[in-house]
Amino acid sequence: MPMLETERLSVRPFAEEDFDALVALREPWEVRQYLGGAHNTAEFTRMRLDYYLHHHRQYGYSMGVISLKDSPVMIGWGGLQHFNHGDEIEVGYAFAQAHWGRGLATELASGCLTFGFATLGLDRIIAVADQANTGSRRVMEKIGMQHEKDIVHYGHPCVYYAVSREAFLGARP
Repeated sequence: MPMLETERLSVRPFAEEDFDALVALREPWEVRQYLGGAHNTAEFTRMRLDYYLHHHRQYGYSMGVISLKDSPVMIGWGGLQHFNHGDEIEVGYAFAQAHWGRGLATELASGCLTFGFATLGLDRIIAVADQANTGSRRVMEKIGMQHEKDIVHYGHPCVYYAVSREAFLGARP
């Protein structure tokens, strides 16, 4: 059962069987460079998958497998999760390069914010991206998030964006 659906996408919870597909999606340098580069190993992906599985069991939502509605094939991962195991909720997303430039990240991120604010009742959602990831920064800005600061995350310089429920839902038609 999907955690989230948008016009073109479906997001379901991760399962143990998704490990190999997740490793394969994170492997190409074009994707990996924004996810820790050389530190983005199979072992690191194992830790991330374990976190996603635990998060979903604990909260009922997490990062999940993104697929096109007409196909079960994983084309990316994304969703909402606690940032650094803290109180802030982060929207995150990544897609296989073959699916870049089609507006899917914007569609997914906007759907996640709507779900977070309207369904989960969150007051604020953040997003973090590698400073060099201009595509992700554009997505954050398109969905109404504002740059608040620069941080170091997993040893890499990153941007930190946020949006409140009031700002996001007030801007929706």
